[in-house]
Amino acid sequence: MNKKFKVKFVNPDELELAKIGFDKTYILHGLEKHRFMSLKIYDLNPAQANILKQTALSSGTDCAVHRETITGNAPFSDCILSGTVSELKKICEKLKYQPFALSFLSAEILSLLAFKPVPINIRENIFDWKVPLIMGIVNVTPDSFSDGGCYFETDSAVSHALELISEGAGIIDVGGESTRPYSVKIAPDEEIRRIVPVIEKIREKNNSIPISIDTRNSKTARAALEAGADIINDISALDFDENLIEVAAEKNCPVILNHSKGTPDIMQDNPQYSDILEEIYNYFLQKIDKLTNAGVNFEKLILDPGIGFGKTYEQNFVILRNIEQFRSLKLPLLVGHSRKKFLQQAFNTKDNSILDDVTNIVSDYLISKNVNILRVHNVKKLKQSVDLAKILYS
Repeated sequence: MNKKFKVKFVNPDELELAKIGFDKTYILHGLEKHRFMSLKIYDLNPAQANILKQTALSSGTDCAVHRETITGNAPFSDCILSGTVSELKKICEKLKYQPFALSFLSAEILSLLAFKPVPINIRENIFDWKVPLIMGIVNVTPDSFSDGGCYFETDSAVSHALELISEGAGIIDVGGESTRPYSVKIAPDEEIRRIVPVIEKIREKNNSIPISIDTRNSKTARAALEAGADIINDISALDFDENLIEVAAEKNCPVILNHSKGTPDIMQDNPQYSDILEEIYNYFLQKIDKLTNAGVNFEKLILDPGIGFGKTYEQNFVILRNIEQFRSLKLPLLVGHSRKKFLQQAFNTKDNSILDDVTNIVSDYLISKNVNILRVHNVKKLKQSVDLAKILYS
């Protein structure tokens, strides 16, 4: 009689290893043998690519390369290296002693494997990124896409901010200019008139909550920071007003860099990308290099791939499905997806109560993908998911 074996899929973690009686003193190392990942490495010459592939094979895994790499007919090859963390570390150890600058590739892979976002201190808060932060939205505008006019008056905006804080917001994002698709820019002086009294009154009530200023204008950002804001959140990633780079460097404050294609008034006019993930990734690489060379603190940068900012319905979902790729840039990630048009299109509704439920489903997915900040309208609903994540992922 044949023996019947019991076999099932598992997600290897400390608990699963402990349950089978694995040596407790070796569990963290044991996990490295069971956590699998794939890395894309760009522009290796044939010698580099061939050595990398052979090193991978000798370590018990593999590396995909261009089919003409072995003949030398492909001048460069992108490569996809896959393996457990333990196998990748063994490969890196071998690469240290290889020619053709492969020791530098070894160092870069090891750095990526060890990556954890650097904590950011703001007032009495330490953002250690162990659990996602909720950013609550306060639009001091008459024309924002979801709640335009609801909090246009100072007192209503302040009351709303305090309500979001009580519901669990870890950051309050105050904006005085709508950047919805096809919106028209306003003068910085008008923007300042709207947001500074709100920031000052929030500060009178609460001196510890981090406040971000949602602006693309240097004059507005400076006024907001002097009124009590702590973070610059620019939908143009400091492209719209380059004087904002000087403000960010001078104030040494956290800066959220949002990718957008064009300004709000034209960004949804048939946005085109040859490869949206590659273009956003390369944009951030170049932007980070530019800003750090200008004196902006790398460890205080936060990246936002810009859902809805110059992206089609399909492109937004491509970004979400591949959000973990942007963690390779070694910075915290923020996603702002709340109530946006691609969700309205997906469920054929503009009902905010339904959209908040849908937003929360996406938020749950993003939490599982280690996104660090979620920018939403309905803080109370998301707080339940974050609390659950603390249990699920602890």
